[in-house]
Amino acid sequence: MCTSFNIQSEEKHNFFGRNLDLAYNVNECPLILPRNYQLEDKVTGNMLKTKKAIIGMGTVIDGHPSMVDAMNEKGLVCAGLNFEGFAHFEEKPVPGKINIAPYDFIYWVVSNHETIDEVKGALSNIELVNVPLNEKTPVPTLHWMITDKTGQSIVVEKTKDKLAVYDNPVGVMTNQPTFDWHLMNLNRYLYITPHQPKETKWSDQVLKIHGVGAGTLGMPGDSHSISRFVRIAYARAHMPVIKDDITAVTQCFHMLDYVKMVKGGVITDGMEEKTTYSACMDQEKGIYYYKTYGNNRINAVDMNKEDLDGDELISFSYLTKQDIHYQN
Repeated sequence: MCTSFNIQSEEKHNFFGRNLDLAYNVNECPLILPRNYQLEDKVTGNMLKTKKAIIGMGTVIDGHPSMVDAMNEKGLVCAGLNFEGFAHFEEKPVPGKINIAPYDFIYWVVSNHETIDEVKGALSNIELVNVPLNEKTPVPTLHWMITDKTGQSIVVEKTKDKLAVYDNPVGVMTNQPTFDWHLMNLNRYLYITPHQPKETKWSDQVLKIHGVGAGTLGMPGDSHSISRFVRIAYARAHMPVIKDDITAVTQCFHMLDYVKMVKGGVITDGMEEKTTYSACMDQEKGIYYYKTYGNNRINAVDMNKEDLDGDELISFSYLTKQDIHYQN
């Protein structure tokens, strides 16, 4: 289970936030793939060369970096979110198409493109093929949210029926079902407001609302993907004006906390689901901010402080030990 969204500061700087919700860790850590990094295409066996430097969260399996989310040096972001029960990938490569594995889709998007319009134009040539990374690692069931530095956003979903590309007018995404269903479902919550209802009169009885927040009565508070979509769409639609970049980062993490998973709240197959990490990407400056379930401090990796013309993968420690600032 996951949640993602994009927000903008008053200066029109764009920020992308996401939670990764799992019952286990996948040896993820912040990674930078420089411009000359080479990656094997597991479908064709060909070697791919990174065209644009990439920063994001990922895991390296058999020497192959698999990105959970990533941002390139031009500010284009792509994040994968679970789409179990709906995702469908081809069993064999399709002639005449660029055939890639689903776990390399994020790499393909951010390595080759700068804008949403470029991605849209290229998607008609792509086919996603059900080729596992190795015998022990199944193909992930994903769909993707993609956002460029202008804030324009799309959702890409491959189902049995089609490869669907949806414009994303609400700037958020969670998990299953399909994105068009989520948008339709928002119509059920048009009455929710941040404003306190006024007193009303039934017959001779004047009714007053006691306690703040009554305008949000009926807001779904559970952890299901449908509820998280409604909740984060509401939070994004009513967030305050963001004056500067640091305030944007702070706002981003507060919004992620609004839809996070707490251990013990949801148990799947005997395992406790949790938000393993939350991330905020500064698409203007190329900074990847994150915090983990065990470490609430916001950590940052700036891709522009590294050699982006190298050919070696750069990895950073994944900080899971709580870091407390003592004031006395």
